[in-house]
Amino acid sequence: MDDITMDIRTRLDQLFSQYQASRALTELKEELVGDLTEAVTDKVNQGQDASSAIDEAMAQLGDIDTLLQEVAEDDGTARQTKKTTGKHAATSDDPDHAEETDHDDDTDDEDEQDADDGTIHIDNTGDDSRVRIGKLQIHGDKVTWGDHVLVDGENDKVDFGKLVQVDGDHVTVADGLVDVQGDDVKINGERPRRTYVESLRLVNTQSFAIDDLNELDINYRDAAIKLGPANADQIVVNEYMSRDNSRYYLRAGRHGNLLAIKQGDRPRLWPLHARAEIFLPAALAGKVTVHAGNGSLEISDLRADLAVDAHATNGSVRAFDDHLTQLKMRSTNGSIRLDQVTATHTDLTSKNGSVTVKESTGAVRVESSNGSVRFLDHTGNVDVRSQNGAVKFDGFTGQAHAATANGAIRGKNINGGGTFHTGNGSVNLQLLALTSDVTVESGAGSAAVQMPLLTDYQFDLKNWNASVKVPQEAQLSLNDTHHKIGTVGDNAERQVNVEASTGSIRLS
Repeated sequence: MDDITMDIRTRLDQLFSQYQASRALTELKEELVGDLTEAVTDKVNQGQDASSAIDEAMAQLGDIDTLLQEVAEDDGTARQTKKTTGKHAATSDDPDHAEETDHDDDTDDEDEQDADDGTIHIDNTGDDSRVRIGKLQIHGDKVTWGDHVLVDGENDKVDFGKLVQVDGDHVTVADGLVDVQGDDVKINGERPRRTYVESLRLVNTQSFAIDDLNELDINYRDAAIKLGPANADQIVVNEYMSRDNSRYYLRAGRHGNLLAIKQGDRPRLWPLHARAEIFLPAALAGKVTVHAGNGSLEISDLRADLAVDAHATNGSVRAFDDHLTQLKMRSTNGSIRLDQVTATHTDLTSKNGSVTVKESTGAVRVESSNGSVRFLDHTGNVDVRSQNGAVKFDGFTGQAHAATANGAIRGKNINGGGTFHTGNGSVNLQLLALTSDVTVESGAGSAAVQMPLLTDYQFDLKNWNASVKVPQEAQLSLNDTHHKIGTVGDNAERQVNVEASTGSIRLS
């Protein structure tokens, strides 16, 4: 360990010694050691002496005592430290003071136990039941832990502190290491070298025959890419660049039935902005794989018997007005959007960014790690799995399987049915037509299902800790406080099952 790191650790040890050791405080200390060492090293390299560099870096931390207090309180160690102090005070020469201190400690213990012992508190006086289990609270569309809002379904927010935050189309991961807002992507506070499409000159055009071709592989590591229809019977590639040099032109190679197109060289000492337009003839059939590194990817107006697999690392991925056999789209950092796309099967994967499917047709599967998922006027069965973010339907016809670990599920103008599951968040569905069974599961959050008028159905509603409300015209065969089974109408064929662990249930 070098002298700078040793000095930093010594100073931090003095600050942290006021608090009882815990895992959270240890992790914070190691994080501060790393950050301070890096900052001080930079200052020393610029000519500043080590001692003053450490003083300056420590001062830039701001009110470190307040930060330590907050971390300790969240971890429970601050309260333990205060209790230890109280017990030491009890050994003073003033017995009255000692007795008073012991009494205060007992009161604190009782308050803490009441807050954290897992006792269930239920308030059914309002429209939405409020449930509290220790620090966990569920009230309508909100799930909170203490004073911290984990999930806000109404405002489409998920907040897990520095780890993950989702606010509509805005996603931040790892304390801002990845920041995606719509089509804007930042990695470690900086935008990846982006492509500017305005005012770029057409510098290269190449054509490729499609005879006996059934696979096309396209790879541009730093350019915006657009796929569109060709007027000719050949594949045509137009390259636009801010600098004209044949070294930067694409490289292509034919290997049997495979045509590979790869971006050319890149200059190392100056920026090069580029975009590529790739036009595909309607007669082309088979598989098309396209990868964009730093840059957006757009697929539009294709009418071909193609299976397209598209991936962008840092940039948005979009498809407009396409008629394809299959479509697979992946985005590591950036949004995904489909608009008026028809495909037998569509597979969408987003790591950090929102997913929107609008006025499209066909079976769709979506996997989203961090970001909201929306279906607008979609026709076709869907399978949606989201880790952090809301799932929304507005105009949907088909069978849905929607699951999110942290986020709300909202649906209106639904024609169909399906299963809807959320671990932390509310479920709110409004159906226009019931053509299949509906199953709703809510771990920590309320569940509300509005059924279509003049529709007969059976229902089974169950929770453990809050109210269960059913339509006035329902005929009940089981009418327990937290479990109701019955029917609406005389010719009930479809089944509606709703289960909520800690939130209220409303069927109307």
